Amino acid sequence: MQQDLMQRLQQLQQRTTQLGQLAAELASAVPECSEGCDASGRVLVVLGRDGVPAEIRVRDRWQERLEPDQLGAAVLDAAADAGQSAIRALTGRLDESRWWRRQRDADEGTIQDEEPLVRPPLGRPQHDGEFNEQVMNALHASVREAGQPHTALEATGTDSGQHVAVTLTGGGIVGCFVDPWWARDRTGSAITESVSAALRRARRDLATPAHPSAQLDTLVGDALATLNAVVHQRAGGDE
Repeated sequence: MQQDLMQRLQQLQQRTTQLGQLAAELASAVPECSEGCDASGRVLVVLGRDGVPAEIRVRDRWQERLEPDQLGAAVLDAAADAGQSAIRALTGRLDESRWWRRQRDADEGTIQDEEPLVRPPLGRPQHDGEFNEQVMNALHASVREAGQPHTALEATGTDSGQHVAVTLTGGGIVGCFVDPWWARDRTGSAITESVSAALRRARRDLATPAHPSAQLDTLVGDALATLNAVVHQRAGGDE
C-alpha cells in the first residue's frame, strides 16, 4: 500500500512536469512579432507576442488603392493577416517539436520516457488539500489556451485631434476608425502618426486580465516540492 502510494505520487510528479514543459514550450513558440498587410498593400500592422498591435503604418500614396472611408477596415484586415502569419509560425514550430503528439499523450496520461523533461522550478511544500487540484487546473488551462481568444476589458484610444480611434482588447485590435474627411488629403505618414498616438493611448488604458499561466511556475514548483516532501516522508517511515 505504501509503495503504491509512492509510485502514484511519482507518476503525478512526472505528469505535472510534463504538462509544465508543454506549457513552457507553447509560450516560447509564440513569435516575438508578426507582420501583415491589407489587400491593397498600403496598410501594415505589426503584432506583438500578445496579439496586440505594436505598430500600425499607412504608406504614402495610399489614395491610389484605397478610398478614405476604407482606411479603418484596412487596418483590421492587416491585423488579421498578421494574426494568420503568427498562427502559421506557431503551428510550424509546434509541428517541428512534435508538441501536438506530446500534448495528446499528456492528456491520455502517457509519460514519454525517451524525451528529457525540463528542470522543474523551485518551490515550497504546501499543505492545502485543494492545492493539487489548483495546480492541475492551472496547467491544463495554460496548455488549452493556444488559439483561444483572450477575454479582456475594452480600451479605446484617440489621437489629439479626435480624428482616429483605435479599440483594443487583450486579444488584439477590434476596431479602428479614421475620419475620411480628415484623412482624404493627408499623407500616409501623417495618418500613421495619428493612428500611432491612438494606439499608444489604447494600449496604456488596456486592462489585460491575468494570464492563466501567470502563476504557473510558482504552482509547479510548489507542487513538486510538496510531492517530494510527501514521498520522502513516506520513504522515511518505511525505514
